[in-house]
Amino acid sequence: MEDYSILNDLVSMKSQPSRIMAMGVGGAGGNAIEHMWKMQIEGVNLAACNTDQDDLDKLHIAEENRVLLGEHGLGAGNNAEVGAEQAMASLDKVRNLLRARGTEMLFLTAGMGGGTGTGATPVIAELAHEMEILTVAIVTTPPSNDGPHRSAQATAGIEKLRKHVDAIIILSNDAINQLYGDLPVEASFERANDVVAFAAKGIAEIITHKSNLVNVDFADVCTVMRGSGSAIMGVATETGEDRAEKVVDKILTSPLFGNTSISGSRNVLINISVSRSDGLTLNEAHRVRDRVQHHAKSEDENGNVRLTNIIWGMSIKPNLAEDEMEVVVVATGFQNDNLVRPIVIKNEPEPDVTPTHVIPKVGESVEQKEEVSPLPKYRPAPAPITRPSRNFAEIEECKRTPAYIAHGITLTTAVKAHQVAGVEKEQPNNEPEMPALF
Repeated sequence: MEDYSILNDLVSMKSQPSRIMAMGVGGAGGNAIEHMWKMQIEGVNLAACNTDQDDLDKLHIAEENRVLLGEHGLGAGNNAEVGAEQAMASLDKVRNLLRARGTEMLFLTAGMGGGTGTGATPVIAELAHEMEILTVAIVTTPPSNDGPHRSAQATAGIEKLRKHVDAIIILSNDAINQLYGDLPVEASFERANDVVAFAAKGIAEIITHKSNLVNVDFADVCTVMRGSGSAIMGVATETGEDRAEKVVDKILTSPLFGNTSISGSRNVLINISVSRSDGLTLNEAHRVRDRVQHHAKSEDENGNVRLTNIIWGMSIKPNLAEDEMEVVVVATGFQNDNLVRPIVIKNEPEPDVTPTHVIPKVGESVEQKEEVSPLPKYRPAPAPITRPSRNFAEIEECKRTPAYIAHGITLTTAVKAHQVAGVEKEQPNNEPEMPALF
């Protein structure tokens, strides 16, 4: 018996009015779009562009939302230049699709390192930019064992893509594998599709979800994403009395956050979801925002605290468990697009910023010489996604560790007389002796 549910879904997808489109480019991008179709994301048009006709034919999205790049339909042969050329030859078809769907926000998903995704995605992004469409790229980097050629090709493609998108979220296949553990090949690909789909779904549903109690509209998302450069996005769920704090820390210490801090971001978008309208108190919502602000705020060189602009909303998702809270965090607008404040890893020596004082010997000039090694305010960020290095329990352990232990200072007992430059000084009274901290 034929399955007419798929046909019904296709019809509804064709006629679905939406200003948001998620477009997969190349094989990996198409797989991510197919995964979104299975997840039944509401309020988002799903589309795909590929140089491989067979890959396009396997997708269940509406046929008119599938665009063949080039003429022969045999792929790009792992050559990014060929992918770019075939995209250029088919730009009119892509432009007509974007216009026909009334697209105002475009998510581009692709796997970088191959031919079509690497070469065609920057070309399509440039077109969307010219059409003044808010464009967010969510791309994956190839596994390290794919070899240096694919890695170099991915890096070059990402740099081209940066120039034409409002925001870019870069996910590493290596980190995704570390997050989920050793899986069969097909399951590993599914997990990568999960992560890409959840990134697009998490941002899109903030706007499109029908059960929003505290609404975040399209203009709010534009404020956060427009011209923001590198973006960091995470989603997590937690339960229990302290779930507000736990869920934020779970997001910020996830390997998908790339072991980087959101400190210094200009804008943060937060969406909190629970299963029922009475499942979240206002105090709990404030605790989520306060926790994010705690991590996001920064200080200038004069020590003045600069708070981050936070836009937040709340949604009802009946599919969540009764005690579950889901939080989506999107941080953008870092002071330097390629430089972010790193999270200091436990047991990693912190940079020594203390001036080195040279104490003169007896008889020499009393003037002290001072050597100061200036430390840059920011250092290059690690790869967007890296191996998880710590968890919240370790953070709390660091907080409980006394400063003198953390910095390796040896405590010594003060004596009643000590020698300084050959002069003996006596303790002024018989008060109890205190350990010298410095």
